[in-house]
Amino acid sequence: MKHGKGYLVLFEMILIVGSIPVFRSVWMVFDSIEFMNHPAGILLSFAAGIFLCVMALIALNKVDKEKQTGSYRDNLML
Repeated sequence: MKHGKGYLVLFEMILIVGSIPVFRSVWMVFDSIEFMNHPAGILLSFAAGIFLCVMALIALNKVDKEKQTGSYRDNLML
């Protein structure tokens, strides 16, 4: 079934609005953990966040390159 761009935009907006309570809940959980209120906990969560973002960006770029070149094998190397 093919849907228009409006359909896609609607669900992207729902995803953004739905992520707000999730983000707030995770923030409150981290605030309740004593270790996360110290500099070591903050730096650890920052490093973990950077790592996860880099891994996601690498995966997204591989998918984008695959769409451009049509070959997954060409994209095995970073």
